Amino acid sequence: MNNKRRIIFRADGNSHIGLGHVVRSLALAAMLREEFECVFAIQAPTYELQEQIRKVCHGIIHLPLCAPTEERFIHELDAYISAEEMVVLDSYDFNATYQESIKSKGCPLVCIDDIQAFHFLADAIVNPAGGVKPHLYSRSSYTKLLLGPKYALLRSPFLKASKTERMLPEGKPAILLNLGGADPGNKTLHLAKELVQSRGIERLNIVVGAAYRHLVELQSWLQDKEQVILHHNLSAAKLQDLMQQCAFAVTSASGVAYEYAAVGGILSVLQTADNQDALYHFLIESGVAHEYQDLPQLLSNNSLKKHFQEQVATQRQHFDGHSDVRLKQLFRKLSLGASLNLRAATEQDMMQLFNWASDPEVRKNSFNQNPITLENHTRWFHTVMEDEQTVLYIAEANGKPVAHIRFNISAGKAMISYLIDADFRGQGLGLHLLQKGMQALAAQRKDVEQIEGLVQRENIASVRSFEKAGFSYGQPDRQYPEAHRFILPLK
Repeated sequence: MNNKRRIIFRADGNSHIGLGHVVRSLALAAMLREEFECVFAIQAPTYELQEQIRKVCHGIIHLPLCAPTEERFIHELDAYISAEEMVVLDSYDFNATYQESIKSKGCPLVCIDDIQAFHFLADAIVNPAGGVKPHLYSRSSYTKLLLGPKYALLRSPFLKASKTERMLPEGKPAILLNLGGADPGNKTLHLAKELVQSRGIERLNIVVGAAYRHLVELQSWLQDKEQVILHHNLSAAKLQDLMQQCAFAVTSASGVAYEYAAVGGILSVLQTADNQDALYHFLIESGVAHEYQDLPQLLSNNSLKKHFQEQVATQRQHFDGHSDVRLKQLFRKLSLGASLNLRAATEQDMMQLFNWASDPEVRKNSFNQNPITLENHTRWFHTVMEDEQTVLYIAEANGKPVAHIRFNISAGKAMISYLIDADFRGQGLGLHLLQKGMQALAAQRKDVEQIEGLVQRENIASVRSFEKAGFSYGQPDRQYPEAHRFILPLK
């Protein structure tokens, strides 16, 4: 029986818009496929693209063609998603309205984005481009930002390459030319004509993808070019092998630039699309790559070995081969949060609550830090269970109690208190517990108009959870003026 949580990846790619969104989504799927069931949803994929997806994902959802301007576009995943699934979106068409359609189903949502074009409702945004300022993103209070190359969406061969020693290839220098899988403007041919005339190049390796529409024209030009080798639709492993042979590379400021930088070498980049602007400037300003116009000078450098080693050292500072570990951690936390279910506390929960409350870390962050006796706890527990103005929930993850959340209600206000099992702290559960607890309370008690919480200033994790849950800072509490007082109106 398959108990893996399903992740639906939604992206499109073809010869008109390129394959960048699909390739990087598949790179993420490859990182996650051992722990999750990865399914790819795509409109009208070509046969070649379907084969590429099947090598990584467990299934494909064939979506009918539908323009983003059509009313049904935002509902195209409705039949496939529920609170049991997670969704990853990668397109400039999946705006806040589209995201809201998914979030309304209770799905954890991750967006891959690099242009900050609209407001985000996602639980997390992944943007591997370096130098991106968080304030550029309009986002919900709970939205986590994963920015920079430490979250690089690299395919497996390139992750491995970035963790191995890189030496200057033997023999006369070879150069790689790769402008992505589609290159709709056929800049490949234009640059190839320039590069074959460059001094210092023994061999030019041109790589084009399955969506490249100018293959016949390129092949015709290549007929008398013995020093030029054309590679079509290479697998990630074969592309990585080819990059290992090339001391130089010319690429677009896109995912392929990151792949070559992960392997290591003297990289020159061009901006071939508007959406590459941020990545282009990061690559140049960080020293990971050079501007294309500097290539002749790079090729004539008399200290090639020294320059090569310096370039690789700079690239290794940004690509450590562990982006998959960081991204897996994100999805594990989201999956754990999604598995959280709340139920009303029962008499059988008394000892569990006692053990939680007796934890030294819990006592340290409590307003009453004195040890709790079982006698006092028993008295308190029975009082709470009989009090109609106290609502106590037990949170379970995959059937195991992991936390509790309590609301003390008075005059339309509910004071919130919660704690998490020691084994489950540091996994982002605080935010999910607050969100689901408030949803449950709002459904059960229509008379509650505002929720409040008091948090010790030193309890940073809890402070962050309240902030992400949308609470604002209120006036200090009279009894505990040193604590943070959080408020959230429900009506």
